[in-house]
Parts: sequence; structure tokens; C-alpha cells
Amino acid sequence: MAANSDSVIITVANQKGGVAKTTTAVNLAASIAAMGKRTLLVDMDPQGGCSVCLGMDTTTMERSIYDALVRQEVGIADVLVHTDFDFDLVPATVDLAGAEIELKQALAAETVLQRRLRPILGNYDYVVIDTPPSLGILTINSLTAATKVLIPISAEYMALRGLRMLLDTLENVREVTNPRLQVMGILATRYDSRTINSREVYEYLEEFCAREGLHLFPQVIKQSVRFAEAPGYHMPLVLWRQDLDGAKQYQKLAKEVLNGEA
Repeated sequence: MAANSDSVIITVANQKGGVAKTTTAVNLAASIAAMGKRTLLVDMDPQGGCSVCLGMDTTTMERSIYDALVRQEVGIADVLVHTDFDFDLVPATVDLAGAEIELKQALAAETVLQRRLRPILGNYDYVVIDTPPSLGILTINSLTAATKVLIPISAEYMALRGLRMLLDTLENVREVTNPRLQVMGILATRYDSRTINSREVYEYLEEFCAREGLHLFPQVIKQSVRFAEAPGYHMPLVLWRQDLDGAKQYQKLAKEVLNGEA
């Protein structure tokens, strides 16, 4: 069984770095929570970006998702952090990098996160999982635990190179560990309409999604320095500056997700 049928588990994944995975995960979780849904954000990236975006110091944390994954006596509930933004967080620290090795030695290594999440899923309507920029065991665990995957892609040529590889990986996950996994859609990020590059990449995404039968979200996340500034204010952009275009796009994305249109 992929997950509690009452919980929607959205994994934000792309093995390419710098495509706004963490920004998307944090702002999507915050937007869903602001709409009154019980929301959990799980950080599966050893860089701990979700915690940093929320103003937390990952170097002083005594427990994190690492402990819940590799220590049988520690559950997800033991490492939960209640944030000031109406959603809960399972933080990550650099220790998680070690789990890449330790999880490979575990029985049914790809399903560890799925099994660890199961006891607490009844407490949440939505779970959003952030992933590292790789297709290693942490990302595979995140995809195996998910009901849906959201793929952010920055509007630049280099970001397109790994898209086919990612889709092939998703197909392998469906065949081997999670037959219920659905591609929710592709989200264009870091878009700059002033550049030919961005416009051409977006046109390619439109054609690619039409050809492959994939959903391309109508929301487009434009390049903005405000995303980089938001962590300095220790809160998601959608809560810090709701008037900004990027915040509005993430709010619209969350509404589409909740309406089940994706």
C-alpha cells in the first residue's frame, strides 16, 4: 500500500539542483496550511533547506529525519517540529547524508520512509516532501512514499537535460515499489520573460507535456530576488509578502492542488 488513502503525499522532485524544489515545497506547504488543511512538510535533503527557510538552525538540532529513518526506536512523531506557520516540519540535518549508505543496508530500503510515515498519516490531510538533487536512495524513498509527484523545472536549457531520466525513474518506481504514484504535473520556475532562453524553454515544456500527456501547471514562478530574501525573514514568501507575484502563483498552485485539478 503506497499510503494512507486519506492523506495526499506530494513529493517535490528533480535530480537537477537549483530548480526551486525547496522553495516550492515550503511555499506549497505554507499555502495549503493557510487554507485550513492539516499539513506536514518533510525535509529529505541533507542540506536542510526547509529548516533554513523557516529560520531554524540545523546545526543545533538533536534529532531529525535521519534518526527516524535509521533508528528503530525513533519515530517521525519524535522528530516533529511545530512551526509558527500552521504546519508541522520534519527537519533534516547534514547527518542525513549518512543515511544514503545506512539505508542501503536496510531491509526493503526503498520503503523505509513510507513505513515510518504510516503511523502519523492520520494526523494530516497533506504531506509535502522535499528531496535532494539526486536520484539516490533518499529520493527513491520519497517517491515510494508519495501518492503524487510534482516536478519543478527552471526555465533554462540545462534543466531540461535530466527530465527524461527523471520520468524513466518514476516509471521504474511505479513498476517496483509504488504502482499508485501519479505525476501531478510540471511547474516552470525561475522564469524570466525578458530572455529568449526562458521563453524558448517554456515553449518546449508546453510541447513536451502535450506530447507526453503530462500536466503543465498554468502557474509560472518568475525569477525573483525575493525568494532568496525570504529566509532572512524566517518565513515562507507566501506569508512574508503575499502581494508579490511569486507568492500569488504559489497560492494559486495550492488551490489547484486542493481542487484536485492537477
